[in-house]
Formats: sequence, structure tokens, C-alpha cells
Amino acid sequence: MARILAMLLVLTGFAAQALASPIPPMNGFVNDPDELLTSWERAELNHQVNILNERSGTQTAVLVVQSTGNDTIEQFAWRVFNQWRLGNALRNDGILLLVAWQDRHVRIEVGTGLEGMLTDALAGRIINEYIIPPFKSGELATGITQGVEGISTVLASQPLPKAEPPTFWQEISAYFSLWKSLLALAVVIIFLTVTGRLRLLAALFVVACPLTLILLFFSDQAPWLMPYVWFSGSIPVAILIMVLGVLFIYPQRLSAAGRQKYRESRQSNHLSSAATVWTSTDTTHYSSSDSTSHSSSDSSSSGGDGGSSDGGGSSGNW
Repeated sequence: MARILAMLLVLTGFAAQALASPIPPMNGFVNDPDELLTSWERAELNHQVNILNERSGTQTAVLVVQSTGNDTIEQFAWRVFNQWRLGNALRNDGILLLVAWQDRHVRIEVGTGLEGMLTDALAGRIINEYIIPPFKSGELATGITQGVEGISTVLASQPLPKAEPPTFWQEISAYFSLWKSLLALAVVIIFLTVTGRLRLLAALFVVACPLTLILLFFSDQAPWLMPYVWFSGSIPVAILIMVLGVLFIYPQRLSAAGRQKYRESRQSNHLSSAATVWTSTDTTHYSSSDSTSHSSSDSSSSGGDGGSSDGGGSSGNW
């Protein structure tokens, strides 16, 4: 009986391992196997974590996945931490920041050597005050960045400051869609180019260039500005592409003489169309008058037959 129970326990262990979510390999200190971050965001986070590890002498790693599968966030974090062997073997000073984005779960796993410094209470504060508020606005990279900053503050033996609430512009950025904005920008630039609004295009170009540099400068302190940097920087690029395309296909369209000729052509077509409509109306009017005239002469009468009008007919303006 004891052997049967032992076999059942072993088989249960194998079944649990088979159902457990696979652990992704560790490639650097910022791991994003599902590519939930942009390449720029991964590079910035990797730089930030490298600085943290160099200053503190500990080993902090970040893992972002869609889901932990059948594991709880605690089970998955423990398995990742031990398989990656984070921290020094003697000091056991590793830290894992794990985000399961689709599951909407986050955990800071701390090695036993740092539990006296980065306590459960402090880790909870970092999660609740620094990480979760940006996550609620859809800002994955911002939440991770602030979480790493909170860990860095604690490891530097400094008191953890109260997290500042998101600013008005940070809340607005949560509703900003870069791709929809780029599509709208393309439509506007095409319209301005086709209609020959070159002065307005030039003004957009001149304003967008320095604005992009200004936003890029401040994006180091405010990472949420990056979508606006991309949008502003795409304006002069899109204008150049559109203008060069029109110059290649229809160069006369962008010259002053070409635009004048284009307007005259449109005006001529409009007048021709109006003349055709008026001629048709006039002919109908004449035929009606002529018919009335013939009717009157055929009746050989000095007056009408007592008819009346209720306002029917047609009128024209010029």
C-alpha cells in the first residue's frame, strides 16, 4: 500500500510539472518573450536595470509575459527565480519583477538575503503606489520603470517617497492612439498637398521639427511623452514623402503656375456644366412658350379661357 501511495505521489508530481507553464530562458535582465514592449522600451528598461545592479551590487531582473498559465503569479515567480538562479549564491540577493499583463497580475519576488531590506510591506507599496496606477492606464513600460525606481530607492537605503498621482497629461496619454493619429495625419497631409496648401504644409514642417526635439529632450524624465515624440517626428517625414511623390508624379501641381492652371481648369469645367444646365432649362422654357403661342393663335381668341395659376413653374437665378 505504501508503495502504491508513493507511486501516486510521483505520478502526481510529474503531471503537475507537465501542466506547469514553461519558464522562458533568461536573456539579459529585461525579458519580454511575448514582445509586449517596444524595442525602445526594452532598451531603456535594460539600461535602467543595469545601472541599478551596478550601484547596488544585487541582481534584479524583469520578466513580462502575457499569462502564467495554470500557475498562480506566486508559483510562477518562484519557479522563474529559482530556475534563473538570481542573485549571488552566498548572499542570495536576487530580485524578480514579474508582470503577467493579460492576467493583470504583478509580483516582486525577493531573495532571502534582501528580505530584511526590501520587506513584503515595502514591495507591496512599490506595487500598489508605483506600478499599478500606470498599469490601469495601459502604460506597461511606465509602470515597470517606476517599479524599478522604487526598488532602486529601497536598495539605496533611502526612505520610499509617496508616489505622485498621475498628471493630467499622463491621464490624457492613456487615451492617445499613435496609429489612429498617424492615419489621421496622413489624410490631412494628402488633402493639403492635393489642394495645394503649401504654406500650411510648410508651417507644419517648421513647427514639428523643433517640437520633436523638445519632446525628445523631456522624454527622459517623462517616458509617457514618447508616443507624442513619434507622432511629431512623423509630420515632417510624411510631408517630405508626400511632396516628393507629387513632384515625381505631377510636378506642375506644386508650382504657382500649375496651381493657377488647375484652378482655372476647375472653374472652366464648372462654368461649362452650368451653361449646359441653363441651355437645357432655357430650351424647355422656350418650347413651352412656343406651344402656348401656337395654342393661342389656333384658338383665334382675344383672351384666355379663364384659367388660373397656383404658383407652379420654374425659376432661375444668375
